[in-house]
Amino acid sequence: MTRTPTVLTGLALTAMLSINGSAVAQDTPEDVSAACAAASNLPAAVCDCVGEDSTDLTGDQRAFYVAALEGNDAETARLRGAMSVDEIAGIATFMRVAPANCVQ
Repeated sequence: MTRTPTVLTGLALTAMLSINGSAVAQDTPEDVSAACAAASNLPAAVCDCVGEDSTDLTGDQRAFYVAALEGNDAETARLRGAMSVDEIAGIATFMRVAPANCVQ
């Protein structure tokens, strides 16, 4: 009997994470920093700054940024379908200005 609540809790959490048929992204600011460092020639301090600035983004926006830097076209396409127009505009702006702002 004690397993039933655990199974139901797990199913409920899975259902909550499956909003609109897509899993909620879990990328962190540290993932953003690491992806920046791996995919660019920017100094580590700049990538760390970009990661810190990404705290204002949604999880899907951070996941999009990481996937874009990793060249994961399937994931970026999936996320474009899951994000609102405002979220897409926000991540496009972030990708354009965050590294430059962190260099200054």
